Amino acid sequence: MKIAVCAKEKGMESIADDRFGRAEYYVIFDTDERGSETVENTAKGEPAGAGGSAVRLLSKHDVEVVLVPELGPKAVDAVNGFEMKAFRYADRKTVRETIAAYQAGDLQQIETSTTKSHSGLRRA
Repeated sequence: MKIAVCAKEKGMESIADDRFGRAEYYVIFDTDERGSETVENTAKGEPAGAGGSAVRLLSKHDVEVVLVPELGPKAVDAVNGFEMKAFRYADRKTVRETIAAYQAGDLQQIETSTTKSHSGLRRA
């Protein structure tokens, strides 16, 4: 099984990102092979729909489970549409620690949106 975690940098020791659709990277851990790869999030700069595009990107890497800080309504729809499961982490630990928390059963599954709807990039 492949598990993806939002990450600020490349690798298992990166801090888990506090964003999903606009995360810098996704670290994908293969539980069968016990290895990982880092994928740049090409959806992060999209003006709208970054969460859905990020889910499509992860589906191309055969991801079955995504570990995220939050998911908006469109991203939840995309996760469900691609038959993935999403679990929420609250603490910004390393990717490795976040995966360990999931494997220990410490993360809650997301079935509905955890945020209000977004409309594109946030403006300062």
